[in-house]
Amino acid sequence: MHATVVVLCRNNPSELEETLHSLKGATDGLGPNYQLELLVIDGSNSNACSKVYHSIILLNWNCRFIHRFPNGTYDAMNIALGEVKGRWIAFMNSGDIYLRGGFATLLLYAESQSVKRSFKHLGAVFGQAWIEPPGLPLRWLTPNPRLDDIDVWLRHMVPCHQSMLFQTTFAKSNPYHLRAGSKADRAVIKASLTPPAEISYLSKPVCVFRLNGQSSRLFDWHSITSPGLAYNERFVEMIKIIISPFATVYPFFMWMRSIWFGWIC
Repeated sequence: MHATVVVLCRNNPSELEETLHSLKGATDGLGPNYQLELLVIDGSNSNACSKVYHSIILLNWNCRFIHRFPNGTYDAMNIALGEVKGRWIAFMNSGDIYLRGGFATLLLYAESQSVKRSFKHLGAVFGQAWIEPPGLPLRWLTPNPRLDDIDVWLRHMVPCHQSMLFQTTFAKSNPYHLRAGSKADRAVIKASLTPPAEISYLSKPVCVFRLNGQSSRLFDWHSITSPGLAYNERFVEMIKIIISPFATVYPFFMWMRSIWFGWIC
């Protein structure tokens, strides 16, 4: 199996439908011999998401639906790590979408990088993601297309999780720590890009991330007190506390931060 896409859902059938439909065009550019797996982890307390899953036909995909009640998003992702069969793995939340040909572009790039002799410790590759805050007239790319040095950018920012494709062997060796709260994905992302792992960046948009999930929400006290949180990340969480009375301001803060690091990097 070449690759697995894991989609997480919980009582949001309309968002699941949008994500699954995006997979139909996401593989444009892949040959007929590619073996792809779709794994849906559903934590719903109804069968609404199951009905959506069974109503959408995805050709050339080996599809599986697992209905469990995990302890949050990252527990669901760990469940998926125990089930996947693909050599590469990507994670999508219901509501996030792949651009047409986006997954194919990312997978072909990952395969081309993994065969290079200079890339002996490749944990993941990543592309650009469009960030869209629901209900707000904002849309921006991350990493910012203006940047000149991705290594400098990565000292301050992390790629969008949905724009990444992980080596499954790496992912299984680096599960998501549930006690890390909403920062559990940051630890995994950073591990995939920290030496001896190589940085492999595709400067093309591959997906759309809806800014309303775990990693993009406003602060929670558990994250701030997490011992694994770096100083700069703790500083960002403190800023979230300050602006929390003005929740609609937060996406604008993220937008300006993205532009700023695009300029200085």
